[in-house]
Amino acid sequence: MLVPSSPDDPAAGPNRDAWKVLREWTKPFLCAFSDQDPITRGADKVLRAEIPGCEGQPHAVISGGGHFLQEDRGEQLARVIVDFVNASSP
Repeated sequence: MLVPSSPDDPAAGPNRDAWKVLREWTKPFLCAFSDQDPITRGADKVLRAEIPGCEGQPHAVISGGGHFLQEDRGEQLARVIVDFVNASSP
């Protein structure tokens, strides 16, 4: 229900509003996706192309996880996030 499937979907308006913000986002932005997510597979390419803060970041595609990557591959995801935060910290 959170992923709009048509322009008149109730979640479409808030989704468009979020994209307005994301297209202006210049702070570091990390994409970490699963290679087996049936819902958002491939969306990382859209995010990387549209969000300025994605440029030059160490994005990750984690093998073997599904849509709930934090549950399926929690340790691997945590390592990606910790490394990102450590690299981004002054």
